[in-house]
Amino acid sequence: MVPHDKGVYEENEDESVYDDALNEPYVFMQPAVSTLSINDFISFKEGSLKKISWFTQFSGIIYTLAASSISVGTTFSIKQLGVDLVDAFFLRFTVHITSILVFALYKRYPLISGTSTQRFLQILCSTTGAGCFFSYYIAVRYVELSDVTTLFYTRVVWTVVFSIIIYRERPSIGSLLALPLTILGVIFVSQPSFLFSSKISSIVIVDNKLRLLGLSLSIISALLSAANVLLFKQLISASKPIKPSILTLQYCIAVFIFLIIYQLYKKIFLHSGFTFDYVISWRFLLASILCVILIIGSILTQKAIKREYPAVYTLLTSADIIFSLILQNVFTVKRSNLFALLGSALVIFSVVFLGLSKMITERRALKKLEIIDVESLMNDIEEKK
Repeated sequence: MVPHDKGVYEENEDESVYDDALNEPYVFMQPAVSTLSINDFISFKEGSLKKISWFTQFSGIIYTLAASSISVGTTFSIKQLGVDLVDAFFLRFTVHITSILVFALYKRYPLISGTSTQRFLQILCSTTGAGCFFSYYIAVRYVELSDVTTLFYTRVVWTVVFSIIIYRERPSIGSLLALPLTILGVIFVSQPSFLFSSKISSIVIVDNKLRLLGLSLSIISALLSAANVLLFKQLISASKPIKPSILTLQYCIAVFIFLIIYQLYKKIFLHSGFTFDYVISWRFLLASILCVILIIGSILTQKAIKREYPAVYTLLTSADIIFSLILQNVFTVKRSNLFALLGSALVIFSVVFLGLSKMITERRALKKLEIIDVESLMNDIEEKK
C-alpha cells in the first residue's frame, strides 16, 4: 500500500488485536500467523468447527486487493487533479489525530512512556514515519506513480537486509534471491543516463533533475520505511505498555507538524501556499475528500492482516505496482517502456521470493507447534491413565 496509517478503532475491540495490527509504512510488521487460522484451529480443538463461508475463507485476499486499489486509485486521482498532494492531507490528519486521541484518552493510554532511551526511539520512530510519508508524496509530484510505487516497494527487501545486519539474522534463500532482483529492478525503473540512452530515459516528460530528485526520494522513502519497521519492532518488543495506537498518534502528530512547516516554507520562501480561493476550489476540496477516503483503505488493511497469513499479505500488496501501471498506461498519455515494465516485474518477483520463503518458514513453524500440541495432549492422556 501507499503510505497510510490507522484510521479508526473499535471500542469493543480487544487490545491485543490492535497490538498486532499493521500500519503502512509506519508499521511493516505482520503477526506471526493468520488470526483467522488461529481461531479456526482453536474451534477445531474444542470440537465446534463451523463451516467457513467462501467470503470468510478469501476475505483476507479480497480486503487486501480492495485496500490496494483504493490507495493507488485515490493517489492517482489526486495527482491528476493537479493539487499538491501534501496540501490535501491536512483534513485527513486532522480527522486521524482527533479520532486516535479520543481512543487513547478513552483507553487511558499515556501519550508517551518508557525510559529516556525508549522515548528517544519513539521520537525517532515517528520522525522516520513522517519522513517516509513526505518523501513518497513529494516524489509522486515529480515522477509517475508507477515508478514511485515500484521503488518504494523495495522497502520489503531493505527491511530484511537491515534486520540481517542489525539483528544478525540468518539470510534465507528468498532474501538472497530478492536482493539482486531488487537492485536490477531499481536500475531498470530509474534508467540512469550513463547506462541508457537519452531516448529511453525520457519516457517521463519532466526535467531530468526533477526526475532524479523524485527517484531519489522514492528510494529514501523505502529506506526510511525499513528503518521505521525496525524501530517499531524494537519499541513493541521491549516495552508492553507502549501501544501501537500511541505510536500511530505520535506519527500523525509528527506528520501534522511537518505539514505546518511545509506551509510556512511555501509562504515565506515560495510566496505561495494556502489562499482562500485555493482552499474553497473544487479541485482542492475533492482532493481533500479523496484523502479522507484513504481511511477506508486503512480499515481494510487492518481487516486483511487479521484474516490472512503475513507472507500471503506481503505477496498481495505488490498489486500496488500492477494497479499503478494500469492506471498510468490507460488513463495518461505517458507510457512505460519495456525497461520500466521489466524493472517493475523484477521488484514484484523479489517480493514473491521473500513471501514464498516466509510462507514456507511459517508453515514449518506451525507444523512444529501442532506436533508439540499433539504430543502434550498424548502425554496428558497417558498421565490420566
